[in-house]
Amino acid sequence: MKFTKLTDDSSWLIETTDFSLVIDPWFTNQQIDGYAWFSLQERAETYGPFDFSGSTPLIVMVSHPFSDHCHKETLLTFPKNTRIVAERRAIQKIQSWNYFDEVLSLEQAPFGVKQLTKPSLFNQTHHAFLLQLEGMDILYAPHGVRAKESLPNAQGLITTTTTYKLPFFLGGTVNLGLDEARKVLAKTGATWVLTTHDQRKVSKGLVGLFAKPTYEQEPAFHVLKAGESLTLAELV
Repeated sequence: MKFTKLTDDSSWLIETTDFSLVIDPWFTNQQIDGYAWFSLQERAETYGPFDFSGSTPLIVMVSHPFSDHCHKETLLTFPKNTRIVAERRAIQKIQSWNYFDEVLSLEQAPFGVKQLTKPSLFNQTHHAFLLQLEGMDILYAPHGVRAKESLPNAQGLITTTTTYKLPFFLGGTVNLGLDEARKVLAKTGATWVLTTHDQRKVSKGLVGLFAKPTYEQEPAFHVLKAGESLTLAELV
């Protein structure tokens, strides 16, 4: 198994023996949540183009409905017959585009994946997904997840070490940061951690006025730059 960070934010390629899994593709230099006056994020570069036409089938997984995970402009660059797997809120967005031939729920995914936390009025972002790939349990929590949640043991953890705070009326703390990542690591017993969703972006609009990001790193965690890869053997 091979893990490649496609962008400096939270887009990944995981290559297994049977298929290639792209997670949360956002390849342009800009994304807007709702309206630009509300939230617009910019970064210095675009990423790609990528050639995913390998020897194994391609699957794309979308973990959240927000445009830095469910990015329409990027997703529509994939062929119509790409198999899309998405969480419930993202499915509704993707199906409204009437583009892809097949959009599957997590329960219908052709690989092991389970959402461990339920979206609610007070928790829109802090969700963990248990990926079961080649006999390994990997926890994917791009915004972080509360360690107090019911979390299983896992061999690997992909999560953020950045704390991104907004006022409560704009969603509160969006990324839970390094301290919570350490707690989740201790609870799950993971043997390795890949950091994600930590890119320094320029925030504009109403969200940009109030955003307070804190960037931290843990020396024991693996920090990849865009285009860098690690095999499972290198991680463990």
